[in-house]
Amino acid sequence: MKKILVLGLVAIMSLSLISMTGCKKNNENTDELQIVESVDDDGKRYTPTFMYFVSGADADFDKAMEVVVELKAEYGEKIKFDIHNIDETPEDKENFPVDGMTPALIMLDTKNNISAMEFKCTDIEKLKNDIDMALAAQ
Repeated sequence: MKKILVLGLVAIMSLSLISMTGCKKNNENTDELQIVESVDDDGKRYTPTFMYFVSGADADFDKAMEVVVELKAEYGEKIKFDIHNIDETPEDKENFPVDGMTPALIMLDTKNNISAMEFKCTDIEKLKNDIDMALAAQ
């Protein structure tokens, strides 16, 4: 799973690295967000996963962590939270090349596809929208 996710992330980053500087709406460039397909084609529904990468060097580190706490309080029963501090876990830097672009979100939907990616985003309403879209995936 990590290898597929990394390949998808690298492909997306190489396609549009310049345009990924801040929150963007899901309806913009949605073709890019669907690169990674589910390994299982059996129609299985997965618990959506909120993968959030942070670094102590982020100007908005404290705000990002406050956002995570608030999102966990609201969505903790509905989705998985997979929070990575890339300063503390060297393999995260190897597996997920987001250094310099944190906080970064990779949202996996009910089909285990990437449904949203956000870089340098702490906008809680935007992140809630990304979660809601992942929960609604059919």
